[in-house]
Amino acid sequence: MEEAKVEEHVKVEEQTKTEEKVGHTKEKKTILVSMPKIRGKNRFETVENFSILFIGIGSVILALGMVIAGFNTVGLGPILAMMGTLIAFLATIVLVFSWLVKEFSSD
Repeated sequence: MEEAKVEEHVKVEEQTKTEEKVGHTKEKKTILVSMPKIRGKNRFETVENFSILFIGIGSVILALGMVIAGFNTVGLGPILAMMGTLIAFLATIVLVFSWLVKEFSSD
């Protein structure tokens, strides 16, 4: 029993040394690893990525509000729909202005 633990520990150490030589380690495969990075190469790309993210979030909130409003027309549903619309609209405006600034500042 003790020998098996020692052999396993030696294998782990050898694998770690091999990974250090190669320059990378194995990462756990999760949904967060497969997501693209939000930070861009420069600040304009970062603003674009965040704007696109908020457009998606606003769309999801809008859809959720519309579904809830389908069951009950007063209360949380319409508020969520309006809030999602506002978020998506403002993110779209920020995205357009970031494209304009990026286009005219790259002279």
